[in-house]
Amino acid sequence: MFKNCLKSSLMAVVLITGLLNVVALRAIAQNSIDEDKLDTVKGISWGGRGLSFSKVLNIKDTLVNAPLGKVVIDRHGEPTGLLDNPLAGPDPGRFAIVSLWGSKIEGCFAQMIVQSAPVNGKANLKELVPQQIELGIGNQILKLTLNPNTRVRGFSINYTYTRYKNNVKTKYSSTWYMTNTIFAVNADTANLLRNAPAKEVRVRLTFADGDTKVFPIGEGTVKKWQESYGFNSACAAPN
Repeated sequence: MFKNCLKSSLMAVVLITGLLNVVALRAIAQNSIDEDKLDTVKGISWGGRGLSFSKVLNIKDTLVNAPLGKVVIDRHGEPTGLLDNPLAGPDPGRFAIVSLWGSKIEGCFAQMIVQSAPVNGKANLKELVPQQIELGIGNQILKLTLNPNTRVRGFSINYTYTRYKNNVKTKYSSTWYMTNTIFAVNADTANLLRNAPAKEVRVRLTFADGDTKVFPIGEGTVKKWQESYGFNSACAAPN
């Protein structure tokens, strides 16, 4: 009987240890993001589904798991309403912005992913490329311009949605669009972001056709700028 009890106890210890290892691995995974996901040629899912928001993530090399930087991600969706979640998925008239803020070994960055599901399913990708970011930091407006060394990427994705008419559910097909743009951040700009007051920040995007979009960056994300831009506060590649 003693042997059976000992065997059961050992099995319980092994099981608990295994569960703890799984939890630890999940925690590590939730605290990091592969660099390839920040510079993908396929874009990201609508509203950044599957990403962690308002949380500092360690940027890892996809192949060797080496630390390359830190980033914090935020998102915003329109139209807003009590009964509608514009970030749940594409639907005619929905609009989403996923923003990434951080620093890597080679420098600092602000990345804007703009997603649009037009009512008629048609959009000009060039008109979805933001040319400038303006942030209201304290009593001043901070302006960011396009990084001249990066190529703007655009995507179009087909999707289906449903509508009810006379109590009958009907499926329709349409297209949503996405652009992925990186903005330059120097040491002075990163310092202003790191020291931004811990509250919601208003942002204005100006697009290629002159249109603008104003949206908030959440307080939780703003608080994390200090850490995400602290990985490489000089915003310069090592000599």
